[in-house]
Amino acid sequence: MSNQWFELTFKQIEPINIGQGGWGVVNETRIFIPGITMWGALTNAYFKKTGEYDENIFEQISCFYPKINGKVLYPSYKNGEFYLGDISESEFRQKYVKSFTSTAINPTSLNAKDESLHEIDFIYPYNIEWVGYIKCEEKYLDEIKEIYIGGDVRYGFGLMELTKKANEKDYDYNFEIIKGIYKNGHETILKNYLEFNNQNFEGELEILPEFDFTKGEKIIKNAKYYITPGSKILE
Repeated sequence: MSNQWFELTFKQIEPINIGQGGWGVVNETRIFIPGITMWGALTNAYFKKTGEYDENIFEQISCFYPKINGKVLYPSYKNGEFYLGDISESEFRQKYVKSFTSTAINPTSLNAKDESLHEIDFIYPYNIEWVGYIKCEEKYLDEIKEIYIGGDVRYGFGLMELTKKANEKDYDYNFEIIKGIYKNGHETILKNYLEFNNQNFEGELEILPEFDFTKGEKIIKNAKYYITPGSKILE
């Protein structure tokens, strides 16, 4: 069976942290899920279920965005601020993001270790679903029931359940997307990352690393500037 486009909907069960670095002791979370993050989660879930590890199965995948009250919140910039749908980033964080503070304990004194205090932001599951697109064979998706997304999955965070898999037979997706990055064509207002080649745009740039997994560990082999989702490409 050939590859087909599917719209995937995941129900968020546990708090998630989609790492984007941080300042000092604070580890912030993104408020959307990059395609490469979803690719990694699906690849790992498939490996755990079948014992087969293949980096190529789920690589044609978009970024994923929150669906709240039946509406998918796609990115844009308004007056210089990042928005998801009609909700500004600051409003989204105020409503859906909470911080978790922890510290390491010295087993001898039972006091907090020096410089061990850190704070992690999590998106909490306030009836949030996550929606995106993938192109693959349906048989691979049939093996996926749940995934763990983002950082701190070892500590009871990150669980999402696949609740809907809609075959988009008539879906007009004319762009090639690899791990959330446009490879051929793009919208005017980006829903995925686009490599920066001196285009005129309104939005932001971000450095994204390219990893090499062939030696059994994650090694950064390259890094490039990309125009971020929500940015507008100017003619």
